[in-house]
Amino acid sequence: MKGKAFWLAAAAIGIAGAVSVVWAQQAKQAQQAQEAQPGPELLQAKEFFGKAGIPGKRWVEGETMVPHIAPASHFKATMLYYPGTEELQPDEVRVTFMGSTYYPNRSQSGMSIFVELGNGENVVFDLGIGSLRNYNAFSIPFNTINHVFFTHLHMDHMSDLPYFMMFRPIQAGWTPLHIYGPSGSEKQYGIAHMVEHMMKMTAWHQDSFNAWPIGDGYSPEVHEFDFMKEGEVIYDRKGVKIRHWPTSHTKDGATSYRLDWNGRSICYTGDNRPNSLTIKHCKGVDLLISEVQNAAISLSSRALGMPTAMAAYTIDTSHTPAYGLGYICKKAQPKVCVATHYSYDDIFNNETVAQVRHHYKGAFAFGAPDLVTFNIHGDGKVWWREGAAADSSQTPRPRFESPTVKFPAPRHQVYDVINDTIEANEINPKKWYPKGHRPDLVRKWPLTKDVEVPNPFAPPPAK
Repeated sequence: MKGKAFWLAAAAIGIAGAVSVVWAQQAKQAQQAQEAQPGPELLQAKEFFGKAGIPGKRWVEGETMVPHIAPASHFKATMLYYPGTEELQPDEVRVTFMGSTYYPNRSQSGMSIFVELGNGENVVFDLGIGSLRNYNAFSIPFNTINHVFFTHLHMDHMSDLPYFMMFRPIQAGWTPLHIYGPSGSEKQYGIAHMVEHMMKMTAWHQDSFNAWPIGDGYSPEVHEFDFMKEGEVIYDRKGVKIRHWPTSHTKDGATSYRLDWNGRSICYTGDNRPNSLTIKHCKGVDLLISEVQNAAISLSSRALGMPTAMAAYTIDTSHTPAYGLGYICKKAQPKVCVATHYSYDDIFNNETVAQVRHHYKGAFAFGAPDLVTFNIHGDGKVWWREGAAADSSQTPRPRFESPTVKFPAPRHQVYDVINDTIEANEINPKKWYPKGHRPDLVRKWPLTKDVEVPNPFAPPPAK
């Protein structure tokens, strides 16, 4: 009997335990269900975070930033652009100011604008003095730059062209560089004449480097257009269209450009006086990029050490004061009005903004100092950031898209163009290489014909 009572008691305890577990689970589920029902405090918090700081019917945020100024979710950083870290989206445009002024200084080079498109294309507008160092700093391979457009032939817009022309082939730029620019009032003032004589000027450089693989790198293709034609399409490739129109700047033969691709649009006026054609051809563009000059002439001329009359004469005949840029942007209504070709000095920046703002109340930015980067992305949003780059950098590695590369043979050997007497003056390397360190000298290039080789820079196969 005692045994039977024991087992009955044990069974009762087991049943009670099981019931307790079920009750505990039900209680926990009930508690969770209750917690899922937000109380008044949580509802109030959700309402607060859903509205606070977000523009709605009660206010418009700021004066210039809504609705089209916004970063993209794929940016690695929203306030800095780190080159090589962000893949350009298929519908995106990136515009980087590789040069942004007329008098170069430590933070600014002569004018140059690099435009990258989501279809893999890129174009360059102007190549002013010192700008190529920024292409190197951003690791832009020279052999990927094949189309360069010049607004006019002032040296602050094109003086890096000879260097680029001569060293691009050494970085595997073995195809002709396409150079676009205006004609002049006479043949000698057009870009074709300039390039022809630039190639003559660099004859020694070319012949010395013809001992290396150059291909057609020293055979530029010049596309000179009539500077007086308005709205003519001079580039139509892979959905990208670029047109031009004449502008007033010191002499006949200056031009402005508009680029259109995939619903995105950019105007770059170059240097000019405020004019009606900018308004006509740049209405509603994403970026209207114009030069600007501060109109406080007596102060700026004193800072530059220039006679006031000379500063006034220079601006009043040839450039766009900030008041003029504000007027142009008010009429054209771009998404962002961008001022460049500008000495980016803190003491004048606020005054320049104030002068632009006299007319224009929309989004405004400086295309300065060097490396400021604009992205046009998504459904037409625009964002701009500082570009980050090291003070020193290596020459960018060439880039090839095809699995094989046509490797050109040199036109001659180095010692074909050095006479025997000068060659004999060279000290025998045995005398200056340490023992065991003298390599097998490469004194003659082995190729005499172009050869097709596997792409030496192809990415390694995926594992």
